[in-house]
Amino acid sequence: MRRVALLGSFAAALMLTGASSAFAQSDVYRDTRDIRRDRADIYRDQAILREERAERNYDARREWRAVEQGDWRAARYWDARRRHEQHDVNAIERDLRHDRGDLARDKADLRRDIWRYSR
Repeated sequence: MRRVALLGSFAAALMLTGASSAFAQSDVYRDTRDIRRDRADIYRDQAILREERAERNYDARREWRAVEQGDWRAARYWDARRRHEQHDVNAIERDLRHDRGDLARDKADLRRDIWRYSR
């Protein structure tokens, strides 16, 4: 009877060890997947930010040209468009900050998981 109990506890310990390594592997894979997605988000947001800044700068040049020519109505129109574009630029920069924070958090999680499961 003692041999059966010993064998049963050994089998249970073996299953728990295998399960914990499987969880560790899934944690590492999940962290690497999150890191890839965050990097893709950052790259995509940077491209959109370049486009929005170009539109904002175009509107600012048109506004300045209208002011130089004394066309106040057109200057107000381009000012409103520039302000709208600036709002979009600020929103994208905020998204970039959040994505960079997520990336840093995922990298820290990956380091922690690798350290925890490699001991």
